[in-house]
Amino acid sequence: MAQLIDPPAKFLAVRAHVITPADAPQVLAMCPGFDERRWRAKELARHIFLWLPEWALRYSDRPTTGTMMKMARRAALKVYTSDAYQSRGEFGELILHAVIRHEFGTDTAVSKIYFKDTANDTVKGFDCVHISRAEDRRLDLWLGEAKFYTRRHEAIDAVADELRKHLARDYLRDEFAFVVDKIDDAHPYADELRELLDEERPLDQIVSRVHVPVFLAYDRKFIDEHEEVSTEFVQVMEEEAIEVREKLLEKIEHKPLPRSVVIDLIILPVKDKKELTRLLHEELRQWQGRA
Repeated sequence: MAQLIDPPAKFLAVRAHVITPADAPQVLAMCPGFDERRWRAKELARHIFLWLPEWALRYSDRPTTGTMMKMARRAALKVYTSDAYQSRGEFGELILHAVIRHEFGTDTAVSKIYFKDTANDTVKGFDCVHISRAEDRRLDLWLGEAKFYTRRHEAIDAVADELRKHLARDYLRDEFAFVVDKIDDAHPYADELRELLDEERPLDQIVSRVHVPVFLAYDRKFIDEHEEVSTEFVQVMEEEAIEVREKLLEKIEHKPLPRSVVIDLIILPVKDKKELTRLLHEELRQWQGRA
């Protein structure tokens, strides 16, 4: 019998993990590392597309050992087919998917990109819908936000606006209804997820099981000043993580989010967002058979 493909090996590494104070979001600062004194942009672009099939397809459509190439191309065509790619958000969503799969042990509940009407549409609402099994054996729901920008402050501003909008009560009810409607019957947690998101369940009970992983990728000049993952580089990454968290909290402090929602902040400072996006676009074209 054909077997499902295992998820790809871990590639992005946590260079700094800020967990204090306890009442603030934890922050993971990610980095692909260096090779021959070069920030590994090409390697990151190649690796991240190994996650494409499980990110872009339904659970029951995930490729087996016998259908990998066919399903991978089908997944690639779900992303976009336009050459106007610099301002699109799919690459950030794909990286977010890979990071939380490894760092938090989640799995996809619903692939939102699978349900796009046309390839060049954009996904509405949260950028990922994942689940995990908590210590108390109940399900946790992960509703992710991803921003892949050139300027850091623009990424922070954009995600702060999205959090205010997407965590409003009426919006959450609509999002939960969408998720329930799109759950794959073949998913091993299908029944539990439907029960968790039942429209008759008090919203507070659902929100208490919600994590919001926030992924921000943006240009940072300090990467040009380093050629290896040194002690100094790790210290700079930790300082960056703390600073980004402070700036995000400043943006949302006047309109507080639901208190029970857990935000996990993930940052990926990049050497050159425009160049990395070009490399990702070229990799996507190859997966689509259009290179």
